[in-house]
Amino acid sequence: MTVSDPLQDSQDKAIKAILDIYTSLLFKPPPKQFTVLAAFYLTRRCDALSSQWPLKVISISTGTKCTPAIKYSPRGELVHDSHAEVLARRGALRWLLEEIGRINTSTGYVSEWLTRIDGSPTQNSDERPPYLLRRDVELNMYVSTLPCGDASMRYLASTQDATMAALKSTNVFPLLAPHEASRGRDNYNRLGVLRTKPGRADSPPALSMSCSDKMAKWSVVGVQGSFGSRFLEPVYIRRVIIGEVPRDDEGMRRIVREDCERALKERLGDVKGLPEGYAIHPPEICFTDIPFVHCKTELDGVVRTTGSCNESLCWVADSKPSEVLINGLKRSTSPKNRYSEKYRPMLSRISMFDLYRQIMELEGLVPIPYDMYYVDAKAGSMRYQRAKTALLGPEGLFSGWIRIDTQYQRFTLNE
Repeated sequence: MTVSDPLQDSQDKAIKAILDIYTSLLFKPPPKQFTVLAAFYLTRRCDALSSQWPLKVISISTGTKCTPAIKYSPRGELVHDSHAEVLARRGALRWLLEEIGRINTSTGYVSEWLTRIDGSPTQNSDERPPYLLRRDVELNMYVSTLPCGDASMRYLASTQDATMAALKSTNVFPLLAPHEASRGRDNYNRLGVLRTKPGRADSPPALSMSCSDKMAKWSVVGVQGSFGSRFLEPVYIRRVIIGEVPRDDEGMRRIVREDCERALKERLGDVKGLPEGYAIHPPEICFTDIPFVHCKTELDGVVRTTGSCNESLCWVADSKPSEVLINGLKRSTSPKNRYSEKYRPMLSRISMFDLYRQIMELEGLVPIPYDMYYVDAKAGSMRYQRAKTALLGPEGLFSGWIRIDTQYQRFTLNE
């Protein structure tokens, strides 16, 4: 008699729920194009013998593209990084903020997932925020393939042909200091370092850091970001479930686990100077054999893929209808409409800024002035900013993190 594993059963149930929602949204890449899917979901721990772990999928996204720096917008309407993992994290933040909104506006509403720890909101962002995940609630992440960057370098090296491997060899790239970021997939042999998003060597460079780097950052500062930190204690990912690494290749799974643990845990070492409430919380690495229909491996089994899909799906539970982005804007947005509130992507900086303003008002805090700059509003979350500086600042382990120039963050809600 086979004894089932409650955690594995819960994990399989969650991924099937994610894929069911994805299928219901009727999004489909063009023929011969693959994509990556990422999602965040909440679970509540139950008795160890119980197979009924309540769960809620809160965000789903797909995507493999990011905007080159030469096309960045200073008005906040353009999503710079459309990789699935990054969009899904922004979707999870949107759900968390909107859940706080529901707690404030829906009569008798009691959240299954968040709890309030005091009844007096405060303007001082150094004080303890009023909400946190309930004691038995965990945040989990699913990714249909390995995150780009440090977690995937040896896996990619093992699958590249000899010509590509030669192009990515150590000898053709300049020697970089340990803290400096490599561009994309340059130099497969340089492990445990920061990297920008991958892209063709002849394409304009992107300034977005790799998904491995961003996930490592979330292991220190949480997924709630600066806006969410005004209302929530740090929210950390309990486990990351990764697809597309076959169970029957035990050697590769061992390598992938080692690489993920290095990328998301070991290279963080001991981050000094974190404020109270912040600590290193690396996720547990898990695998799944449940296939994602539009991943490269599945599609290559049917027809050889020609590239990745240019579009990105964004879905947030209990929120607006799902959206499809292309080149960082909602599909079919004309040039004359791109700055209109109606056409703003719900995960764009300016949309998240406006949601933050709404939650500030609902919590009885001094409203954000409509002429306040986005960058200044983020700086107001002082405890979070100190945690971020401990990791990314001049003395931090990730001091080579490439930052977006403030000219792209000096927009207001009057834009």
